[in-house]
Amino acid sequence: MVCGKCGRVFDDGRQDFCPYCKTVHTKAGEPVRDIKGVLCYLTGRFGDDVLLDRRRADSLIADIFPKESAVRRLCYVALYDGCAQKLRAVKGKPFEVRSAAAARCVRSLRDEIGLKGRTAAEAVEAVAAALGCDISFRIEAPPSAAETESRKNITDSAEQYSLGRHFDRLRDYDRALYWFEQSAHQDCPEAEYYIGFYLMEGRGGNQDVNSAMEWFLRAAENGVPAAQYMTGYFLSEGIACDINEAAAFEWYLKAAKAGYKDAVDFVALCYETGTFVQKDPELAERWRRLLPGNPAPEPPREENEPPEPQPDDGEEDYQSARRCLAEKDYQGAAMFYRHAAELGHARAQCSYGKCLYLGSGVEKNVYAAYSWFSKAAEQGLDIAQYNLGVMYLKGTGVEKNRAEAKKYFRLAAENGHAEAAKVLEKLEGAR
Repeated sequence: MVCGKCGRVFDDGRQDFCPYCKTVHTKAGEPVRDIKGVLCYLTGRFGDDVLLDRRRADSLIADIFPKESAVRRLCYVALYDGCAQKLRAVKGKPFEVRSAAAARCVRSLRDEIGLKGRTAAEAVEAVAAALGCDISFRIEAPPSAAETESRKNITDSAEQYSLGRHFDRLRDYDRALYWFEQSAHQDCPEAEYYIGFYLMEGRGGNQDVNSAMEWFLRAAENGVPAAQYMTGYFLSEGIACDINEAAAFEWYLKAAKAGYKDAVDFVALCYETGTFVQKDPELAERWRRLLPGNPAPEPPREENEPPEPQPDDGEEDYQSARRCLAEKDYQGAAMFYRHAAELGHARAQCSYGKCLYLGSGVEKNVYAAYSWFSKAAEQGLDIAQYNLGVMYLKGTGVEKNRAEAKKYFRLAAENGHAEAAKVLEKLEGAR
């Protein structure tokens, strides 16, 4: 065999490593120098039990791969906190369970010992490959450069769901579906609903009403009102299942009790017309009073009737703006910041003010920036108060006013802004 590292020929019938450079080779003649190859070689030679004892594994790696010190350290880290035990325990479980366990291992490596996300994922993938536990953190088709930049190997289900919502708002359905799937594999109910919706509509290039029904049902059982409504709809219409009016009404009722507007309207209509249930105009009227814009409801007959829907506080738009910034989409960021700012979101008001102040993603307008900073400052946001202090101090967008600058720096400092406290101290000392 020809050594893949030094190029010399050696007898692989007697040994699997090059006697000249000590590089271990696979049976196919490939040099073993990466973490996946090292762990797979180890389990192939000693059995996968060896990975359950990281001290023994480390000792064997030190003997067999004496020159690969960096790989040895990474192998030791990969087995940190019982990673092998966790993945071995789910080896025969469904894909979603295996992926969820792998994600927990990545999170442990990242949060507890500071391993970078991509490195942590590669380490966990290497352990899984050595154990024969099939997992994946990536889609099969190679993504584009822009898509790769956006993914960042995020393994937290809430963050994955947030990314899915962000790309859904941008109508980038392929990327949205990717993130919803990643989140749903970690049992995020809202992501399960969105996968059902995407499969029903054919978004992301794949329409499958049977699978959509399964995802809707999973999300409905996990308490998502929109999924409960869709489950009721599928059962009442016999889509991808047999018609079951009694079960359909139960799901509609659960969604209505959770405050889902369409479900409330439908339940009221059922009682009004006698569809699925006995006709009861009085109860129909009580349900209708729960709809937005109607008079305050009387105590309904049913228990746990829904509260009034909560108004949009702009948080979703604010998070979407942050996603746009991560991708250097400054125009998209400014757009979402403005939407959230108009809904009264203090941090979005300040961020949109900054976009206007710098001309980032929007035409520069320091006067409009002052207005948005003022709105955020009125809500007690320290950074907005600091920004107003700077504008008054420099006379940008407003007439220069040292007293007003000190006032806003003082407010920001009282709210915990360290830089404002330093500036205020200098201004006070210069009197």
